[in-house]
Amino acid sequence: MRKRWLVLFIILSAFAIVVSTEIDLQHILAGMLLGLLGVWFWQDLGGRLPHFLYPKELLLLGRCLILLIWYIIESNIAVAKTLLSSNPPVNPVFLVVKPDIKSNWGRILLATCITITPGTVTIDIDPETGQFIVHALTEEAATGLSNWRMIDEIKSLEVRMQRGANHVVDTGRIDDINSSGTLASHHRTNSH
Repeated sequence: MRKRWLVLFIILSAFAIVVSTEIDLQHILAGMLLGLLGVWFWQDLGGRLPHFLYPKELLLLGRCLILLIWYIIESNIAVAKTLLSSNPPVNPVFLVVKPDIKSNWGRILLATCITITPGTVTIDIDPETGQFIVHALTEEAATGLSNWRMIDEIKSLEVRMQRGANHVVDTGRIDDINSSGTLASHHRTNSH
């Protein structure tokens, strides 16, 4: 457990130093103080701290990151084409997606991937059902999200990490969720 606290302290301290953009004694000490405060603040997390990733988990995470970089580049090009030539036309839509991701960290990772990919933003995640509400710039981006490969990559990483017996994964509530996506306008009820 002490190794986890030490790793968390190092990561938080390094992050604070990098964000400060200057490396001098004052910033290093401030970063270390912020790291200590972060470790102290999160001391009640105990077994919920992340474990050290095994090589296969690191490879899966690396594959997710490479795939995400590719999608960011691809989406930047698509958004530029849409904005410069209106092909496809700008037609913002809301999409409701129910990916088969059961862990809270997996849902947060997917929401972050959706949001940092240009043209889509995660608006809300229902913690009870795992249902995502996403805003997309075009209908093409919305329909492509329901069968996005990143969902499968995160699911495989989630399955791999749940197999490990030496760590705890906060899965929250487990629901039987399929991987379908529908436009939010199809779920609206008419009260008139």
